[in-house]
Amino acid sequence: MDGSSLRRLGDRWQVSHMTAWRRIQRLQDNNIRTGKLIILDLPKICPLIYLDAKHFVIHRKPFTLYVAMDVKSKKPIAWIFLPRYELRDGYDSILNLLRSKNLEIKGIISDGHRGLRASIVDYYPEAIHQRCAAHVLQEVYRKLGGRRFTKTIIAQEVWPVMRKIVLGFDNYFSARMYLGKMKIKYPIYHKAFKVLDKQLKYTYQFEKNKSLSIPKTSNQIENFMGFLEQRLKTMRGTKTPDTTIRIITSIILTKFK
Repeated sequence: MDGSSLRRLGDRWQVSHMTAWRRIQRLQDNNIRTGKLIILDLPKICPLIYLDAKHFVIHRKPFTLYVAMDVKSKKPIAWIFLPRYELRDGYDSILNLLRSKNLEIKGIISDGHRGLRASIVDYYPEAIHQRCAAHVLQEVYRKLGGRRFTKTIIAQEVWPVMRKIVLGFDNYFSARMYLGKMKIKYPIYHKAFKVLDKQLKYTYQFEKNKSLSIPKTSNQIENFMGFLEQRLKTMRGTKTPDTTIRIITSIILTKFK
């Protein structure tokens, strides 16, 4: 689980790479399967959580891994692997569990997926939903022209402006005032400013309760998803959805428990 290739594991264990693979398979819990909610350790107090999803294609069929992570401990606390592309089903399963355990969630940091937003409204309507600023900036980047934009001379001037609008203020009013000035100064980038007009208030939800220290981005769980992806590449692919979630769970338990 440390990122070694199967061949390197075989050399370390003095066996063939296929024997190393079979040993990894034996580490998996057969009770873990697709569609089953898996819980690591639910903290007694968990005011802030990250929510995110990662997509997989297995035998040309879509699957999605849904994960909730405790902001304070930076550990995943619950996850579920479901067929189909990202829907609200996975978020419903996780938030319903947290609600049934009387876990008081005061803030949720995530992207702006419609199903996720609907699930939060149903299970934790009183929670502050902080939209990840990095995801908003990604959308702005696409509207600016992506890589083609970064090659222009003015990009060095405009991109810091966009970042400042989303990340550079501690209150929505100041960010909105600055946005208005920049729209006048750079009218050519009206498509990018339109994104900010629509999303800006959601990226400043953290100011509703500054004592919670709500992160502006969900980069922590994004990094975790990237870690999972790298480890799965080490495993050289999986044959079934159940095998995928068992390996993912083995990786998480090895790293965090």
